Amino acid sequence: MIEFEKLQGKKVEKLYLILWPPFGEQKISDIDVSFGFIFQNSNNELCVISVAKDELWFPHILYQSLPQNEYDGADYDQRIKMWMKAEDDNSIIDKEYYDVTKCEMFEDIISSEIIDIELLFIEHNVLPFGIKLIFNNDYIISMPNSDGNTVETKVFNKNNGIKTFKHLGNVIISKLY
Repeated sequence: MIEFEKLQGKKVEKLYLILWPPFGEQKISDIDVSFGFIFQNSNNELCVISVAKDELWFPHILYQSLPQNEYDGADYDQRIKMWMKAEDDNSIIDKEYYDVTKCEMFEDIISSEIIDIELLFIEHNVLPFGIKLIFNNDYIISMPNSDGNTVETKVFNKNNGIKTFKHLGNVIISKLY
């Protein structure tokens, strides 16, 4: 969890939604989506918070180069619906990056500092299943779902994802330090 400690105090300069296209998916809650951050003073790398792809359970940070191709955040909903309808069998499926920096629903995250970090646990488990980044007027939760990762903020993707883990035991939220 040391990798997450380094995020505290970082200021978000640019924000991406990173989507694995939900070709033929039935439910929005199953979509594999993560956040990618460009922090102030680190313009050459994208910090992606998702689940560890080898475990599909634990939160993980991956640093990667900036996306070569990106969509405008305003196209996100339209493209999700297109993928879910499985309209184009010939499409090349690869990660899609949506620049949501100028989207109103993320305005309380952009130019804001991560002021606290919390970990999400199932009672009696020593490793967390999710992470919550806290800003002054918003938050981001990143946690696993059936296809990979899902995210939630105070207004985006409100699927009550944490509740889906309650059948495994009590959900414990703990400060990172």
